[in-house]
Amino acid sequence: MKVKRIFAPDMRQAMRRAREEIGPDAVIVSNHRVAGGVEVVAAHEHEFEAAQAEFKREYEKKKRKEDQVRVLTADRTRQALDDELKQARMRIAEASEQAVKETPYHAEGKRNLQIEQDDEDDLQSILASLKTRQEARKADFLDDEDPLAAAENKQDVSSQDHLAIESMQQEIQQLKALLEQQMQTPSRKIWVEEAPQRKQAAPVGVEGKLIKRFERMGLNDTLIAQLIRGLESDLDIAKAWRITLSKLTDAVPVMSEDYIDRGGMIAFVGPTGVGKTTSIGKLAARYVLRHGSAGLALVTTDTYRIAAHEQLKTFGRILDVPVRVVDENNTLDDVLLSLRGKRLVLIDTAGMSQHEGPSGAQKEMLSGVSVRLKKLLVLSCSSQRQVLEDAYDNYQSIGLNGCVLSKLDESGSLGEALALVVEKALPIAYVTDGQKVPDDIEVAQRNDLVSRAVITAQKTLERERTRALSATGGTSALSSAG
Repeated sequence: MKVKRIFAPDMRQAMRRAREEIGPDAVIVSNHRVAGGVEVVAAHEHEFEAAQAEFKREYEKKKRKEDQVRVLTADRTRQALDDELKQARMRIAEASEQAVKETPYHAEGKRNLQIEQDDEDDLQSILASLKTRQEARKADFLDDEDPLAAAENKQDVSSQDHLAIESMQQEIQQLKALLEQQMQTPSRKIWVEEAPQRKQAAPVGVEGKLIKRFERMGLNDTLIAQLIRGLESDLDIAKAWRITLSKLTDAVPVMSEDYIDRGGMIAFVGPTGVGKTTSIGKLAARYVLRHGSAGLALVTTDTYRIAAHEQLKTFGRILDVPVRVVDENNTLDDVLLSLRGKRLVLIDTAGMSQHEGPSGAQKEMLSGVSVRLKKLLVLSCSSQRQVLEDAYDNYQSIGLNGCVLSKLDESGSLGEALALVVEKALPIAYVTDGQKVPDDIEVAQRNDLVSRAVITAQKTLERERTRALSATGGTSALSSAG
């Protein structure tokens, strides 16, 4: 089994090394930060399941050792948890007394809440669960009067104690999080209108954690609901995360082949600044390196911007391929008919939004040619969800064959673009992540796209935490100076 453990200064270099050492079908099995960079474990796509199983066995072996240690210290841990639970309850009681002392302002149809009803419901449910667990443990202790039976069931009881302790730890952490959220803003006033129906509480447990993770990735509510639908209720978070990521991977539509190898005439459409011309230059260089320049031609229809075709002509001079410009004297249909002898023709179009007048003329020109023309929509992953949807709505009428996701390296989340292509069933042909020609363009792969989406979300979260810590440090410094 070809599994590699790779150390690198950052995730980008680690992924590049994984592709170099394992091949283009390399899949990230696990990753975490270490001193001086990141550690990535990668395997070939066909051996992904075997690698996952091996790491699961190692994890379970390590967990069994930790369980043995926890069983030996169960009594002391339980006492510490009980003390911590008492302290949490005292703090909640103090917060409630403080809320009661606040003078509420009553108005018709409105009320003032110091603690949100959803948070109160969460606190009550957690406390009720803790109380039930304590009573159950007490009953088990009173019923267990036979020393011989106790000795025989010692291992089972220890395992149950371990599970109970873990459950108590999770519930105490939830209590702390809710209490800290309320105590941080003790003076806030929340005005809500009385309504017959209240907003439903957000899901908790494994489902709630999955929703938060997918929201950080940028996925929309509809896709998230599809991913978590049908999950078994007793799954742990790690297994549920793998299952839902596998569902997302299967849902992402890709072409899984080098689209330009088919040949033909391909038009690249999309808004201004998404990287159409640069993507064409990368693909043209890729084609010339493989097949030579004789069968390639470039065309531009962008005559709306001053010297808009100069960048494409520069690519043409470097690659030694002809570049034709569509203007009032040369229609797109005439130009394409004159290039029928070429194996591949790449067409650059003017970038316009649906609100601009020339956009309609461009679409009519693309739809009115007599030759078979394939269209790829170029979408920038750094764009907001609404911008991506507007771009799709603007060009879907011309008959899109697929898309190119550009600027992955500039994006804070890839979920918006992935959600769009899944919802619209728009196959991804290529992804671009830099300005280097022709290196920074790759054939789209499902596993790689989902892995990048997860890693990008993790990096964004880390940057937000760093900024929050910096802001807190700056505030403390100013307070000290004052």
